[in-house]
Amino acid sequence: MLPSSDPRCTAFSPGHKIHWIHGGRLNRYEDWIDVEVHADPELDLIYLIIAGQQQLMWHHDIPLLAEALALSPGQPQWCPRYSSLMVPGAFEGRNRSSFFYLATTGRAAPCRGRVPRHDLRMQDSDSA
Repeated sequence: MLPSSDPRCTAFSPGHKIHWIHGGRLNRYEDWIDVEVHADPELDLIYLIIAGQQQLMWHHDIPLLAEALALSPGQPQWCPRYSSLMVPGAFEGRNRSSFFYLATTGRAAPCRGRVPRHDLRMQDSDSA
């Protein structure tokens, strides 16, 4: 399993950030399912319980998800079509969004970070 989170992550694949187009679809989608969620930062896993069945999931920042769940005033909901978890009230915390794009453990992928501008200039001068 991959370790969680590079805070500079720029990935929009499952388990990472939600792209604004994806977020727009979530706002219009109506088939959300109530779900029980357990986020375990030590094991780097998320456990969803949907209709009595456990599903293991992954997100690049499980501590952030665990914090959102702890502060949430409502019932988390799952959108299977877009592999997204909605945590009521999470937009008020560090996530700044109620939505988390989750990945199955088989689709977990490492974070992509930003390359600082000065590093890019150095790479360009090295190749010249």
